[in-house]
Amino acid sequence: MKTLAVLIALAATLATCDAFSCYSCSGSKSSSCGEIFRASSSYTVYCYTACYKTVSTVDSILGSSTTYSRGCTSRSSYSLTCSSGSAGYFIASGSTETCYCGSSLCNSASNLLPSIIQIVVFVSAVLFFQKF
Repeated sequence: MKTLAVLIALAATLATCDAFSCYSCSGSKSSSCGEIFRASSSYTVYCYTACYKTVSTVDSILGSSTTYSRGCTSRSSYSLTCSSGSAGYFIASGSTETCYCGSSLCNSASNLLPSIIQIVVFVSAVLFFQKF
């Protein structure tokens, strides 16, 4: 049984060495790359490290503007998280959130963090297989 666990871990490690695809595009909230993403093969690029999705919002006295950007990054696959920042001045302010993921076409989602269901299933599987 331990041999099977080692083989599965080895296979998972080898799978991360191959290239995978990311969506690469940018646009406004209402564009096909925006809030409601419309996937297209014309948006795909090959990547060896990680995909990202960035949402940038600028608010000013003239109104608000949101831009979406997706692509491939050289960020280490060991730091696949989300980060955010904001800044403001007298007449304008802005915020940016960038999320990173490490599987094929993973940057299409509205939120790249794992869902609570995925976490519960993973923890349950780990606890189940520890008994054997």
